[in-house]
Amino acid sequence: MKNFLNTIRGRILASLVLGILLAWVFSEVAFLILRDSSDRAPRNVELVIPAGTAERVAAGQPVPAIPANLTFVLGDVLTVKNQDTASHQLGPLWIPAGASASLSMDRENNFAYECTFQTTKYFGLDVRPRVTTLTRIQALTLAGPPMGALLFVYSFVLWPLRQNKKTKPAQPN
Repeated sequence: MKNFLNTIRGRILASLVLGILLAWVFSEVAFLILRDSSDRAPRNVELVIPAGTAERVAAGQPVPAIPANLTFVLGDVLTVKNQDTASHQLGPLWIPAGASASLSMDRENNFAYECTFQTTKYFGLDVRPRVTTLTRIQALTLAGPPMGALLFVYSFVLWPLRQNKKTKPAQPN
């Protein structure tokens, strides 16, 4: 094994394997630490506009039951249920009193829709791509080979190649 690592080919192969292994470990640790709401399958998200919302907004008071913005993944469906006595609007949706409307999240973007149930008159929708197994594999393939190349270069600094010394028989004087 020591002779194999003392060759250029051996170091390239060992560095590439070690680089991919280290990139996988770092990638998975980062994925687990930074995990967020976009690491899930698409689902139906329900937003309820409670009774009395129109009066609170007209008085300039925020509605505590309604967040200022929501985060979605591609494929989610937002269903807005209006329990208020007044009709409300959220971007392209018109929601009559006592009714509901749906909006499919089919494009990745950060939307700022005009709305009538917020005192700010807008509602933020952040649509993110899903983190899939393919995304994680792409991260590994993008990080592994460069990490291996760096390890290959650094290996020469830490462990220089040794020359094979062939000893000559001692010459008599």
